[in-house]
Amino acid sequence: MTPSPTRLLLLVSLVLLSACGKPPLEEAVGTNDRNAVSAALKAGADVNARTSSGDTALLLAAKSAQSSSAQALIEGGADIKVTDSRGNGVLHYAAQGGMTGICGLLVDRGVAIDVQGEGGATPLQMAVLAGRQETAKYLVRHGASLEQKNNAGVSALDLVVASGDQRFLNDLKLAAATRKP
Repeated sequence: MTPSPTRLLLLVSLVLLSACGKPPLEEAVGTNDRNAVSAALKAGADVNARTSSGDTALLLAAKSAQSSSAQALIEGGADIKVTDSRGNGVLHYAAQGGMTGICGLLVDRGVAIDVQGEGGATPLQMAVLAGRQETAKYLVRHGASLEQKNNAGVSALDLVVASGDQRFLNDLKLAAATRKP
């Protein structure tokens, strides 16, 4: 049986990626190529293997704001509650990177929206600090606390007030008032 041209192309891609020195899944994530990620998983790559940096492929994708790769990894069974050596999880990095759709996937699949990471930071606080206003509004609408404090006693609301961005503050208050049940 002759492989289809698409399958053959994916197999050749995997061989070329593995020749670059990194495992094929890690290389595929590095290029944000959803098809290469899927092909690596189909070829038997361990979706939850740790890289030399200690991260999983999903953490790498989230840290690099690579929505396409992250979605393929989540659909491929990646551990969505994994954390890095600093205690931050995929939701933290997705929020920081403005990956609103990935945040939605994670929350829908059971990741706690106010999970605390390094220094007690929440995903909402990371989104606010990174200026990811749409992602921050999404998180608030879906239950993230504006008032939960990190280890330094600072909340997301405190961060927005300190920024002086009145429009953002009003948007977040409106998002809180229209929370989804």
